[in-house]
Amino acid sequence: MFSRRTILALVEALNLNTHDKIERFALELELEAIVSGQWTKEKQTSISKHLIAHGNEKSQTGAPLVVDVVEYLLKEASNNSDFSALENCLASDGYELTDKSVRQSLPQAIPLPESENKLLAILKARGLNVAIGHYEQALAAHGRGDWAATNAQLRSFVEEFFNQCHVLLGAGTGQSTQQRKQDLANCGFFISQYNEFFGNGTGFVEGFWKRLHPHGSHPGLSESADSTFRLHMVLLVLHHYAERLDEKLP
Repeated sequence: MFSRRTILALVEALNLNTHDKIERFALELELEAIVSGQWTKEKQTSISKHLIAHGNEKSQTGAPLVVDVVEYLLKEASNNSDFSALENCLASDGYELTDKSVRQSLPQAIPLPESENKLLAILKARGLNVAIGHYEQALAAHGRGDWAATNAQLRSFVEEFFNQCHVLLGAGTGQSTQQRKQDLANCGFFISQYNEFFGNGTGFVEGFWKRLHPHGSHPGLSESADSTFRLHMVLLVLHHYAERLDEKLP
């Protein structure tokens, strides 16, 4: 349901900076048994670890535990509460805050956290560490609301991913990004029957690339919704191609 980074942002938003706050939180959500440590930071860490491991499990209310935590957060919030970092993380997972709870902003048929986990697992297994770095920087920028930086890192992520596909598959001798994509098409990685790449700007991959940066290399500021759309699009598309890459490699 929620990614690890969203759960960490959620615990941070709770602002459990005193023993009394932690105790009241644990009592209300029946989590006394899982809180451990002597200092408040240690106790916060134990709560984070529990939510990462068990947050999607149903609680006594019948809802996932993380939903109960969100509702507790909103109930305790003041008029001055700033949840922008949490809201950005939720948006990247396909969720949004309401007045009293959280709701999906995307259909359940689009499992973003699961797709992300599978994508990163393949990238790590195949040694695409630079690509992972760009993706992690995109997520960090998205979390702090830096939309232009998010978009730039997403483009770098996609470029590095396809460049490394070219290397790992020994697709050809192309030097530029465009030439390497053409090599990937020539060797069959991009499937012509699916209209994935034509070399004239009209294929799916070419349209996908254009949509990531419609204003060139320095697009300026971008709206939250557009940047989140790009993040979701990159995650789903590259998950698809990462699985294809993994199938083609020994």
